[in-house]
Amino acid sequence: MSKDQFPLSREFKNGFFYLAPGITYTLPGAENSETFQVADTTYTIQGTPKLGRISFAVEAGWYHSFENPRLFHYLEGGIAYRRFSGSNEIERTVAFDSLIASTTEEGSYRIDQLSAVVRAIRVNQLGKFTFLTYGPGLNLDYHLSDDRDALITGAESPQQDLKLQLHFQIGIGLRLTEQLIFLPQLEVPLLEAYPGGKWTPSHSFAEAYHYPFLLSFRFMFLRKDLMNCNAPRLN
Repeated sequence: MSKDQFPLSREFKNGFFYLAPGITYTLPGAENSETFQVADTTYTIQGTPKLGRISFAVEAGWYHSFENPRLFHYLEGGIAYRRFSGSNEIERTVAFDSLIASTTEEGSYRIDQLSAVVRAIRVNQLGKFTFLTYGPGLNLDYHLSDDRDALITGAESPQQDLKLQLHFQIGIGLRLTEQLIFLPQLEVPLLEAYPGGKWTPSHSFAEAYHYPFLLSFRFMFLRKDLMNCNAPRLN
C-alpha cells in the first residue's frame, strides 16, 4: 500500500461509488424584526431563533481521482436527501396611540429537500493511513416538503423551491481496509447563489434565520483494477 492515499495506487481504478449517512444541525442566526403601519396602528413582528435541532441526511454518489493531481486530488458528485429542523420564538406587538399590547409564541419547522452536489477535494497526508480533505462544492437543493407550526405561518417568508448554494467541506480520512476509506466530514454553507437578492445561505422562518450545517460519515469504496493488479507498487 502506497504511503499517500491519494493519488490512488495503480492497483485501483480511479473512480468508484461512495455512501455518506450524516446528521444535520441548524445554527441559530441573528434575530430579525419587521414593522408596518395600518392607519394609526403600528404592528411589529420580531423573530428570535432558538437552539437548533438535529436531523438526518444521506448521500450517495461517485468519485473520480486524478493520477497526476494539480489543484485537486479528486472530484465527486452525488444525490442527497436532507432534513433540517429548528424552532423560533416570535413576539407580536400592536401599538395604537398610547396603548401597547404584545403576545409571544413559539413554533418549529422541518424542511425536507433533495440535493444534487458536486465537490472538488484536495488531500494532505497526515500519517500512513490518515489524511486531511478539504475543498469547495455546490449543492442544488429542491424543496420537497415544509412542515411548520400554523400559529406563526403568517409571519414567515415562503421557501424557494430551488436553491443553489456554495459550501466548503473539510474532514479527516482513515484507510480502514485495503478497499475502504472512512471520512467524517463537516459541510459549512458559504453563500446562496440562486435565487438572487439574498446571499446568506440560511433558512428563513418566522422573521429569523437558521444556518444549515451537515456532518457526514462517508464510506469511499475502492475498486481493484484487474489490469494493474500485478503491476509493481510505487512506495
